[in-house]
Amino acid sequence: MNRTVRKVTITICDQTLQLLPQKALFWVEEQTLLISDLHIGKIAHFRKAGYAVPSNSIQQNFERLNQLMAFCNPKRIYFIGDLFHSDINHEWELFLNWRKQFLAIDMQIILGNHDRLPSNFNEDFKITVHQTTIKVGPFTLAHQPVKSFSNVDEYVISGHIHPVVKITGKANQAIKLPCFIIGKQQAILPGFGYFTGGHALKTTSTDKIFAIVEHELKEV
Repeated sequence: MNRTVRKVTITICDQTLQLLPQKALFWVEEQTLLISDLHIGKIAHFRKAGYAVPSNSIQQNFERLNQLMAFCNPKRIYFIGDLFHSDINHEWELFLNWRKQFLAIDMQIILGNHDRLPSNFNEDFKITVHQTTIKVGPFTLAHQPVKSFSNVDEYVISGHIHPVVKITGKANQAIKLPCFIIGKQQAILPGFGYFTGGHALKTTSTDKIFAIVEHELKEV
């Protein structure tokens, strides 16, 4: 199947989930956004180190966040790890200013391997911090994908890997695109941040892969 759409709606555990081209998942019944691997601070960190990262990359992340707020009007956001990447720099300040625009929205974070938060983080950012995996309704939210499941009814939503899929076109030209991987017991979200890279994963015949092509999704 090669069908291009603006969003993909799936049903898991009797819940409606929308896969969005802004690299996020929206849980309709709970009016909840799930976002993984934003990596706030990474772009500024590498630009300071002399790497040629486009100067508008930071703004692109916030533009997509604002698109999601307008489109989904969420009551809650879960950041599934690696919200931040580096020591505090001006990107953190930009994110704090963004957060202050949406104080009525409950925001929570499951810590990822790159998150190094100051002691006053919760007080300043008004974001609830979870040290590890949490259970929300029928779903387990985890930063790193789970390799073995405790029971057949468990369904995990994770990130960390920044999954991509390789698409080969004419003359064997290939491109890697960020993607959602939807399995029988686990969904892996794409890395949200603009400058995050990606990894092609081994998938099974039962996995569904939805590539993000500009502002659309394509099942491959």
